[in-house]
Amino acid sequence: MSRLSKILFLVSGLSLVAFLVTRFILGGFLPVLWVPLGIFAFGFLGALWADRSIYIEFLSMKTTKHGMNMGVMILFVIVMLVAINFVSLRHYKTFDFSLAQINTLSDQSVKVLKGLDSDLKVTFFYKEGAEGAQQNRKAFQGLIKKYQDVTPKVNLDFVEVNKRPDLAEQYGVNKGGGIVFVEYKGKKNRIERIEEQEITGAIIKVLRDKDKVVYLVTGHGEGSLEDTRDTNGLSQLKSLLEGNRYQLKPLPLSTQPEVPKDADAVLIVGAKHSFLDVEINALEKYMQGGGNLLVAVDPGVDHGLSGFLAKAGVKLNNNYIITVVQTAFGRVADPSATPGSDFSGTNNITKVFGKNEFVLFRMPQAVEKGTLPTGVTFEDIVKTGENSMAYTDSKFEGEGKSGTYTLVAALKGNWPGGNKEFQMVVAGDSDFLNNQMLYRNLNRDLMLNSILTLAKEENMVSITPKDVTATEMTLTENKFYIFIFAFIIPLPILMLMASGLLWYRRRNA
Repeated sequence: MSRLSKILFLVSGLSLVAFLVTRFILGGFLPVLWVPLGIFAFGFLGALWADRSIYIEFLSMKTTKHGMNMGVMILFVIVMLVAINFVSLRHYKTFDFSLAQINTLSDQSVKVLKGLDSDLKVTFFYKEGAEGAQQNRKAFQGLIKKYQDVTPKVNLDFVEVNKRPDLAEQYGVNKGGGIVFVEYKGKKNRIERIEEQEITGAIIKVLRDKDKVVYLVTGHGEGSLEDTRDTNGLSQLKSLLEGNRYQLKPLPLSTQPEVPKDADAVLIVGAKHSFLDVEINALEKYMQGGGNLLVAVDPGVDHGLSGFLAKAGVKLNNNYIITVVQTAFGRVADPSATPGSDFSGTNNITKVFGKNEFVLFRMPQAVEKGTLPTGVTFEDIVKTGENSMAYTDSKFEGEGKSGTYTLVAALKGNWPGGNKEFQMVVAGDSDFLNNQMLYRNLNRDLMLNSILTLAKEENMVSITPKDVTATEMTLTENKFYIFIFAFIIPLPILMLMASGLLWYRRRNA
């Protein structure tokens, strides 16, 4: 290397150092920095030009060409690996080989996500050191990853409450175990349980343009919508519907004998006093116009709805269905809870329920199909198991009638004299909706799915969590002996014989 080349390399190096140091001190790029940058470029190129004959001779050598070819191949492989990783991070496919598909979102969740036309923001608030915060964060991150696998429009942010108290105050976060908010086009919804059902439900709520309106018929001894301490009240039902962006309003038909036109559904839950004729007429007019009604009434009550329901083809048996349990002392009747575990696999309300799950009722009555009007369909959607027994009174005297009984039925068609299709869900018990029982087993899901169906939002039917399916391997005595004599004993012998043969051949080779 010539002396001139060394001087030019030194000048270019010092100029580069001066450029970097000055830019760091100034905190940005100023026009004056073009001077050291230009000196660097001039010195570096000048040094190469001064000894160009040496570099040309070096590049023309055979070993150099081979080395450069190898370098180009290595560089090409590196570029390909970077490109493959870059593309795979943005476009990838996951596979779920579990029997219950527990690592895959339900079809409903996928359908909802495919309907997003804008970014969905998911914010997870947590507090360092709070009980369960890290476990909840890890579980939620794994669950939301399934949503991000379906669409890149789902954006997840983690916010530590102590580091961003302004955001925590803005969102009203007062706990640190893990609170989630879903936001879409200015609307947001809060999630407190890390489940697919809750997340998809929250997304559905923020996608809805407006709240649905549900009316509860009052004036017949129904449970209170406001008293949270009353176990037989309906305040939990009100909170459930409002949390799913439904407005629940009271409807005193005795003083307002007409169902409002904005009603998406009407509820009759736990009526203890008889309906007046003017109220029955208002309900019939509503059903003739394509109304959506849920009726949940108890046995032994003179509610005055039997004739109204008979017009739709529904018969209430006014009996008491209880479960019979087999014990060491014989069969024992259990009136405290009657499970409904046989679900319709075709109806939107119950088709998502699992085989080992159940809705819990308290001494319900059977619902039967009566004389159906032309064009009206009747479907049993919740039935008891075979260990059920029906009694004519609540004293359970004598021998009841064993069998399976329908506890909830769904109907649709044209009401007599009407010209629009109505929908109706009839349950032979109202206790499963009160404050004490609403959140037991599948009671909540049955109620919410019924409302979603009545309000014509079947695609939003709630999702039942998937159960892990265990793979059982039963080893019979015969299979055990086959395993021992066909595998455990012969395998070591064969391996020993093979090793001996190899040793012998190598020794005599």
